[in-house]
Amino acid sequence: MKADYEDALRLYVPRRTHVVIRIDGRGFHTFTAKLERPYCHRLADAMDQAALLLCQEMIGCRFAYGQSDEYSFVLSDLEPPGAPLWFDGNVQKIVSVSASLFTGFFNQAFGGEKPGAFDSRVIVIAQRSEVEKYLLWRQLDASANSLNMLASAHFAHNDLVGRSTAEKHELLHGKGVNWAKQPADFKRGRGIVHAGKGGWKVDTEIPIFNRAPEYLEAALAWSLR
Repeated sequence: MKADYEDALRLYVPRRTHVVIRIDGRGFHTFTAKLERPYCHRLADAMDQAALLLCQEMIGCRFAYGQSDEYSFVLSDLEPPGAPLWFDGNVQKIVSVSASLFTGFFNQAFGGEKPGAFDSRVIVIAQRSEVEKYLLWRQLDASANSLNMLASAHFAHNDLVGRSTAEKHELLHGKGVNWAKQPADFKRGRGIVHAGKGGWKVDTEIPIFNRAPEYLEAALAWSLR
């Protein structure tokens, strides 16, 4: 039974590479319908707390980035030589355990009447420069999401249909609302960075990644020092 069935779909990520685990909220459009708009600090804090605890569980974790209802975790076994990887790179265990732990940590921190649920996926990226591009992609998505949420908090859906980014900014300026002056974590997301001696901390003042490349370089290479 084990050889013919259980092991038949057992997959492993390649060794000596980067593994990105992205965890997303399931049905969060409904889950967040009655939460504070445009930015719910209670939700963000619960996401951050879940990410902090999951970083402590993941062998080889280098950095995590969160925005909206998702968190991306970067794992690597490139350095030091012979470094282990979480569950030896077993894809089934990585996705199932990461989603399970994050869901449990989130619900414990959020404390809502209705529990949230999360799914998980694994992406293998060989080059660190491509990992940085991936994180920039998610950050650009965060900026777009934050503008849409801010505009939706001040205008009806029909007023925004078909509007470009520039037009949404114009509409907000007309009401004296400036997206650029919103909190950094609302516009750009949050990072979970290594704090020394096995600890982790939330960074709510992360830069725009491609304007401060040294930030991700340091975050992704902390284990080399």
